[in-house]
Amino acid sequence: MKSRYARIAMAALMFVLSAVSVPLLTPSTAHAQSSSTAAMTNADVVKLAKLGFGSEIIKEKINGASTVNFKLDVDDLVKLKNAGVSQDVISAMLKRADGGGAASASGSAMASASGPAGYPGGPDVTLVTKDGGSVHLRSISGTMSTTNAVVTVLMHQNYPGMAAAVRTHDPRPSFIVNSTVQPKGSIYIVSLDVDKGDQDRSLKLGNARFWGGMKNVGAPDKDNQVAYDVVSMGNGNQWKLTPSNDLKPGEYGLFSGGLYDFGVDP
Repeated sequence: MKSRYARIAMAALMFVLSAVSVPLLTPSTAHAQSSSTAAMTNADVVKLAKLGFGSEIIKEKINGASTVNFKLDVDDLVKLKNAGVSQDVISAMLKRADGGGAASASGSAMASASGPAGYPGGPDVTLVTKDGGSVHLRSISGTMSTTNAVVTVLMHQNYPGMAAAVRTHDPRPSFIVNSTVQPKGSIYIVSLDVDKGDQDRSLKLGNARFWGGMKNVGAPDKDNQVAYDVVSMGNGNQWKLTPSNDLKPGEYGLFSGGLYDFGVDP
């Protein structure tokens, strides 16, 4: 009798289980579940932009992603812009990649994990190299000094340390600059003089004569300016700056109030 009841109970249980839909972890569903934790990519950002999500929402998704795998070389930036991704979203992608340590320029450049406080209000700048590497540059501020030279007072902007944290072997790197201002006359590529005595790097600015008059105040001295070619990208608020000639090994920077410093190694 007990065995009969047991068989009836088992049959009832099997009937109930057969009527319940039990999800199975197939390879496809396993991939779907694991993809929810996958790194955020350029394609994800483009998808959100094309669906009409605002910049603030997309930036929140970028900043809230557990990991990111953004491709931010020059061609990638152009594709993002052409796909309708806004400038501030692209800037958020660059900053997130930089903060996550993913923005080293493929061995050609590396960014310091921490550095001096940034100069407020400056443009957004990314250094890119011929091998496809890129690194987001941070602006630093310096201190002013003056030197008497016969009938002229020389003015210098001095920056801490004798070498920039960002280094490259590319003698002619380019710079992607997000700025509403035309670069020529407002953004300069400059060479820096290393002062081993003071353990810093200096940039000569305009000068003043003892009997009155000041010249080129706030602009780098012509001897320190590096000629460059500029190309407008996207909607006109993004520019590509490239030195007209190869840079010699030494210390350099983009100067626009603050200094986006980098160094060229042999």
